[in-house]
Amino acid sequence: MAETATRAMRWESLERWSPTAFLVAGVLLALFGALLGVEAFMDRAAPEDIFGPAGFLVAMVGVLGICPTLADRTPALARVTAVFAAVAAVGWFVITALSIVEAIGVLPPLEDVGVLGLTIILVVGVAMVLAYISCGVASLGVDGHSRTASLLLLGPPTIFAVMLTGGAIGYTPAWSAFALGSGQALVHLALWATLRTEGKPTDRAEPTPTEVRHG
Repeated sequence: MAETATRAMRWESLERWSPTAFLVAGVLLALFGALLGVEAFMDRAAPEDIFGPAGFLVAMVGVLGICPTLADRTPALARVTAVFAAVAAVGWFVITALSIVEAIGVLPPLEDVGVLGLTIILVVGVAMVLAYISCGVASLGVDGHSRTASLLLLGPPTIFAVMLTGGAIGYTPAWSAFALGSGQALVHLALWATLRTEGKPTDRAEPTPTEVRHG
């Protein structure tokens, strides 16, 4: 019983902090976009990036905070979202830690490690994309959840799709990385603004007097 109560309190804490998590993620991704802009427009090598991985890590915490709201209406998708978001969060935590170690010159870039490094990046990226998609789809039509926020949750995977398409067709101008990175920042900041102004997606309606009498 105590364990159940503790678990519920943890989820409630995630729910309360979910909008703030998207704000922090947006700020970190804006710094990430700024570094890409330095490389694209100033022809200078930017410092090793830790802001991008850290931003996506915090964003996954925000997605996890939405999951309890989805559980009543779409429990299966809520569980799927939570699993993907948790896997992505752990992965981005590891990548962030490795990026910090890389920045101080102890390790080579993860993508230069070989198949293992690329596999880690691929698995984490796919898990994150699926977390956004399942969360966005599941939250459409859920009472108390903004439709705008639901559609914004589909923004990050859409941007990733554009990035992958550009790489597949060989069209990757220097400015595109800056544009896509900045787009990720704007989407997450828009998520924060939407959840903050329209009410957190985890707000649950208070029971009416009739519901109380018949409950």
